[in-house]
Amino acid sequence: GSSCGCCHPGRGLCQGQLPDSAGAMSEVQLSIAVPAYNEESTIIATVEAMVAAFEPTGWTWEIVIADDASRDNTWAILQDLAERFSGVRPVKNTGPGGYGMAVKAALAATRGQAIVVAMADGSDLPEDIVAYAHAILEEGYGCAFGSRFSNPERVEGYPPVKRILNRLGNRLIAWVAGRAYDDYTNGFKGWRRDVLESIQPLVSADFNLTIEMSIKAVQRGATFKVIPNGWRDREGGESKFNIAKLGPRYLMTILYCVLDHKLRHAGARPR
Repeated sequence: GSSCGCCHPGRGLCQGQLPDSAGAMSEVQLSIAVPAYNEESTIIATVEAMVAAFEPTGWTWEIVIADDASRDNTWAILQDLAERFSGVRPVKNTGPGGYGMAVKAALAATRGQAIVVAMADGSDLPEDIVAYAHAILEEGYGCAFGSRFSNPERVEGYPPVKRILNRLGNRLIAWVAGRAYDDYTNGFKGWRRDVLESIQPLVSADFNLTIEMSIKAVQRGATFKVIPNGWRDREGGESKFNIAKLGPRYLMTILYCVLDHKLRHAGARPR
């Protein structure tokens, strides 16, 4: 795995604050933060697979699923899942909609020492979540960063055009962040709680949240382990990812992270 530096201590939080109760956090080792929008056809299988993977680990865990104002039966299904599994905790994104806002709503409700962001559609594999958690809880890394393209045999159904744009975009982000890593745009990542605190506030509202979190963590010195992760195209529902809409947002987020980093360093210099 790759690593760099060490984490800064947590700083004050604002929007989407993480819980600060030491007692509550100590009870949960692993939290999964899941955004969900119109996932009635996939969420049951996703949660069942996660539970089956987590139970043998011996860790205390929770799956926090933020419903993003779904128009189908997602919320009702989440209520049923919460009754079946005590570790499933549905919450609602009560603010503006969007992937990033739903992720932040889920993160704000987590209590774990390690937090993994995963998709509701089953594209992220539960065994990889366990590997991420092991890197953070057992090996002491600040982050677990997935890499979808270091083991192509584990990636199923990734669109060819999207793959080309992905590879080009990640090269640009790696250059901006100053750390060689090939999948900054991968939303499937694991975070130690103090690292999440150190990258607040998170300002992105859509899929660009993924690169904001990744770049900030790397620029602020978080250690990370790169773990090849599997990926499979969703079997039901509709993808919310729109390349044409997100391209400009990604570029603006990269610019924001560059400026944020420069301003932080300028402020840290003695006068």
